[in-house]
Amino acid sequence: MTPYEELHMHGKFDEAGYNLLFELTRQEIRLFRGLQPAAGDDNGIWDVVGEFLVQRGRPVTTMLLAQAPDDEAVGRLLRRSLRNWLIDQVRQTDRGALRRRLERLISEDERFEAVPSGQPGAGRWRLTGSNGPPVGPQLADLCAAARSVQDVRVPPWASEQRRAPAADEPSLFRIMVAVLTEAGGSLEPAAVVAVFADRLPHALDPAEECLADGAAELGAGPETDDPASVVVDLEETESAARLARGFVAQLSAEERRLLPHLAGPIEEQMKVIGRGRSQTYLRVTALRERLRALLGEEEDRVLAAGELLTLCASGSGPAMGPDRPPDSRGDVPSALGDR
Repeated sequence: MTPYEELHMHGKFDEAGYNLLFELTRQEIRLFRGLQPAAGDDNGIWDVVGEFLVQRGRPVTTMLLAQAPDDEAVGRLLRRSLRNWLIDQVRQTDRGALRRRLERLISEDERFEAVPSGQPGAGRWRLTGSNGPPVGPQLADLCAAARSVQDVRVPPWASEQRRAPAADEPSLFRIMVAVLTEAGGSLEPAAVVAVFADRLPHALDPAEECLADGAAELGAGPETDDPASVVVDLEETESAARLARGFVAQLSAEERRLLPHLAGPIEEQMKVIGRGRSQTYLRVTALRERLRALLGEEEDRVLAAGELLTLCASGSGPAMGPDRPPDSRGDVPSALGDR
């Protein structure tokens, strides 16, 4: 009996389904070095399978019953669900811990602050008293600034159960000052975490290897060597593209023309849609609200917004306004009304 037949006969996984999930887990976990020590043999892999079923078994079964028309689709959808779950595990074990440590630094050190609610870039991190606008990731420049900080010290650590500190307090402070100073404005927490992950690779999962000197060309992002990082990046990019395509499909022709010009002056927007000032203002405000509701405050919101701008500007719908190119990725916050 095949996994598909089992699902539709019993309404749940059985022997064929468990064996399929075991084989998928064995294949997928090779991409996640941080999870491999706990799954180095068949027993370890079965442990991972069990954890997946406890956390995701019921919703995944429901999804497969509703969406999978055959065994091929069962395998494809199950692999995608498993991979997304493994990505979540990686984030919880390394990047999440690093982010929590940096959040404490921002909240406890009066020299840093999160932008207050109601101000442009609310929730982003900046130097206290600075009033620069929200800025895009600029990962290459930010990582270079972080790497310029020398004499970063990690306190002695003997525990085998608890994670070692990323660095001592003075080192974290100096890196944060360098990064936020280089930014010249407020940064998304996710961007700051990515920069620290590059500067302090030992703060990630102990099973991951540090980047060799000069190995990372950061124009494309802060992580290059770890297959898990590649998978995470691909999943986030694909997710952002899907989100953008779905949103574009809901836009009117007028909104598609207007979206690449949301950061421009009102006169430009009036020209693009051929309406008066008041009507244009109302449409710009409504479109920005829809964008913010769609993107929320997720870590990949800039990526998703950038995909959306690219789709509209490239003509994935009626022709765009001819007078002005769309915002660059670094200008996405302005299109959302964040500056």
